[in-house]
Amino acid sequence: MLDLLKLSWTNVQEALRRSAGDAAYQAWLGELRPVLLERGVVYLEAKSRMVRDRVQRLFRPMLQEILSREIGTAVQVELQEGEEGRELQALDVSPQQPVVDDGNRTAWLVLRSLAQSQVPSDRLAPNSAPAPRELQAALFVFHGPSGVGKTFLLRNFRDAVKSVWFDLPLLLKAFQSVHLDQRVASLQQELQEPALLIVDEVHRCSNKPRLQSFLAQLLQAREAGGKLTIFASRWHPKEIRELDPSLCTMMMAGFVTKIDPPGPSGRLRYLRALEGAPSRNGRAEAIEGLAQRASGTFPEIRAAWARSREGGLPKKYLELIDPGRTFTRLRDRVCERLGVSSTDLLGKGQGRQVSLARKVLAFLCVQEGLSRAEVGRFLSARTRAAVSYMTRSLSDDMADKPEIRTLVEGLL
Repeated sequence: MLDLLKLSWTNVQEALRRSAGDAAYQAWLGELRPVLLERGVVYLEAKSRMVRDRVQRLFRPMLQEILSREIGTAVQVELQEGEEGRELQALDVSPQQPVVDDGNRTAWLVLRSLAQSQVPSDRLAPNSAPAPRELQAALFVFHGPSGVGKTFLLRNFRDAVKSVWFDLPLLLKAFQSVHLDQRVASLQQELQEPALLIVDEVHRCSNKPRLQSFLAQLLQAREAGGKLTIFASRWHPKEIRELDPSLCTMMMAGFVTKIDPPGPSGRLRYLRALEGAPSRNGRAEAIEGLAQRASGTFPEIRAAWARSREGGLPKKYLELIDPGRTFTRLRDRVCERLGVSSTDLLGKGQGRQVSLARKVLAFLCVQEGLSRAEVGRFLSARTRAAVSYMTRSLSDDMADKPEIRTLVEGLL
């Protein structure tokens, strides 16, 4: 399909020039590039946002008419901005910001609006517009199949706002613990307090009636207190097996939106980010062709990309695209060298050896290129400021204590 599109695009150049005129063709249409043809939609790439907007506004109907005539069937035209014009794709390995396209645009816009709504009123710009009516809900439910980026999208949102995060399995363990001690009320009170609570993998509450009853009571209490709650689930609330009808009704009363696998534009952006600089020169056509052929979720697209690289993956590639792998490797090394368990290291204990191990781990992670926000997220949701303090404190210790310096240098 990509070869057909490129041939068709070559054939219509004279028709475009005649219809638009030489000056308009040279200024706006001459440097457009065809990148995808899928399901009756031709995706063209402009070199800048200004060119994209101009062509979209003035020449899109003409492009659709001429391309439809050449291809032999009615097609729509979608314009997108070239990679050189995007600030989000600055890294050469993978997107550290979510890839936004039609599959997740609604969820992304909702989260961006919610992030803005968390800004204190005295810091808002004058005459700021109030939040849209649908964003004044107390509960937001994002659902979609595994691998579409729900958790990644929410983690990106969490890094921008102050919130409390629970994966459902961890919440279940906490609930079971307090239930045995008859302290369920204390856990509910604790979870009622945060202004924003995020619960991932909510579908795992299936067939757990007591936990579902707890969640329903928690949602009622948080709504009464004007607190915001976000659920992420693999399934739509009505599709979660054996879900309590009252909890299902409460979830359905919130803002429910689906996140789908990435579409053509999202696949192309994601593959270009994975490939890095070669996607803009030596392997540009290969990446565009792969975006045409590959489909499915982000892990499936990533696997297809890995198979397409004849020279193999870059060194430590998996660590580069997944900071969690770097953290796990360094965590295991620190635990072995300092004789502490990973549970203690990631817990709340403040013993001397554990505190030292935590500082060393944070320092090593930053040295390996992880951001302080990422380190804090892996260290049981500690803040960026806490991680900065750890690294600074260890640097002071290394300056004053040769044994600490030797220990860290042996781990680098």
